[in-house]
Amino acid sequence: MRLETKLKIASACIIGVMSAIAVVPHFLNASVTDVMTNLRTTSARERQYAQLLDYLLDAETGQRGYVITGKNEFLQPYHSALRALPPLLDELRAAPAGPPERRALQDIVTLTNAKIAYSTEVVEVRAQRGFEPAKALIDAGRGKSYMDQLRVLIGGQEAAYAQQRAALRERLAANSELAALISSAATIIDVLLLVALAVAANRGLAKRMKDQQAANDVSAQLRATAALSERRNTQLQAGGEMLQALELAETLDEGAQIVALFFGRLLPTLSGSMYLYRNSRDILERQASWGAAHDPEVLEPLDCWALRKGGQHLQEDAGALTCRHSQQAATGQPRMCLPLVTQGNVIGFITVSGADIGAHAGAVERAWVLQLAEQVALALSNVQLRASLRHQSVIDPLTQLYNRRYMDETVKRELARAGRKGTPLALILIDLDHFKRVNDTFGHEAGDMVLRAVAHVLQQSVRGGDAACRFGGEELVVVLPECPLEHAAERADQLRRAIRALSLTVAGDALSVSASLGVAAFPVNGPSAEAVLQAADAALYAAKRGGRDRVVVATPLEPGDG
Repeated sequence: MRLETKLKIASACIIGVMSAIAVVPHFLNASVTDVMTNLRTTSARERQYAQLLDYLLDAETGQRGYVITGKNEFLQPYHSALRALPPLLDELRAAPAGPPERRALQDIVTLTNAKIAYSTEVVEVRAQRGFEPAKALIDAGRGKSYMDQLRVLIGGQEAAYAQQRAALRERLAANSELAALISSAATIIDVLLLVALAVAANRGLAKRMKDQQAANDVSAQLRATAALSERRNTQLQAGGEMLQALELAETLDEGAQIVALFFGRLLPTLSGSMYLYRNSRDILERQASWGAAHDPEVLEPLDCWALRKGGQHLQEDAGALTCRHSQQAATGQPRMCLPLVTQGNVIGFITVSGADIGAHAGAVERAWVLQLAEQVALALSNVQLRASLRHQSVIDPLTQLYNRRYMDETVKRELARAGRKGTPLALILIDLDHFKRVNDTFGHEAGDMVLRAVAHVLQQSVRGGDAACRFGGEELVVVLPECPLEHAAERADQLRRAIRALSLTVAGDALSVSASLGVAAFPVNGPSAEAVLQAADAALYAAKRGGRDRVVVATPLEPGDG
């Protein structure tokens, strides 16, 4: 066989092997994407089961509070939970699930309906027949039995999904290990094939200088292909690590820092910045950057052509459309902007610059940057969703103040901190005067307007470390860490005057607003959260009895009391 023929056959084999190796990262990337999709679905199902148990606990808490006190305001979490349960159960049943989960879900639905019916019966018995019959119904243990069974069933599903999520993470790790193994194997194969090719070429060196040059060209191409394949495998592994880190991010700002950290590794020859959209001010702020980027700190949405077009925008030369922020940066290098948009929601955009994304040779690098941007947009959308759910779980929807659950947790946490540090903790309990009369005279919309206006006063008046909360109905609470009783009294009177100064109108009629406030503090009014709250409540009712629109400070305990 002639030397030329041998070289051609060897070159064809090498190119075939390298082409096959180059295709592997594509399939690994598809597998990684599939695993990430399954991880998101599994996490969403876990959150739904956890939310179901929370609603059941809220309903039971509201029922118990009403049975004990007979006050209708304790039924607010009970009614909220009963409204939220049916759509949540519908979502759980509508999602794809295997036969074991379907059977468990059917049992959960049956027990949930039974629990709701039982709770409704307890509430009706308390309302119609009083405390003792309702207590007897609770002591029978039927409600506890329902909740115990529901905890077991829901816990089983959460455990199953946690196990499934762990398996998916193991699969993701296995894919990353496989990518590294393939990269190493490809390097060894390249070396062996290059050695074989060099030996074959050297045999004809004396006679075939031209053939040697051709063989060297093929060798250089193979080295470039091998380097590209190894780089892509490394990029896929680092990209998987980035997506895992983004799954754990708590906020978009933290997510941006993670993206900048990994983009510096994934795109070492490029510089860039990541901007986040601030809805309240309709601007984009540079949250993170990498490389030698010198982009502006703040932009308007119209400053970037990618945001205007809703797709990627490449600036290679002076004849292309140039973004305003690119003119300010003035790098003189090709620049690529990519919007971060999911389901019509603008999260921000990424801008990168560098010689490697320019001209025809940069097409592969541009495709890789675009793929990364799409994955980042989806991951940040999940971060945004998780942050929104956390916010909704602690905020009262009407007043935008913190809710009762957050207040309980804050008081417990701050009381423990005050006990350790030996500092005071004050509570201001606020009750709007004649609020029922406002609802009866002007309607509930007017009452809601009053609550929102007073809530705004509280939000504008509290310090950064304070917490303004809606206790229930027309009762509000301000938690004041490291604030002694006398200072809290001054703050309470400032709030009273600010509430009194509100100017509201309903259908052309002026509506006056006033409030009665009770002030108490740890440790002078008690050693526990319950004691301080009771002292503030007693002071509040003293303010009511004293004529309303006033502040009453709880009397400090005498030494040895409490």
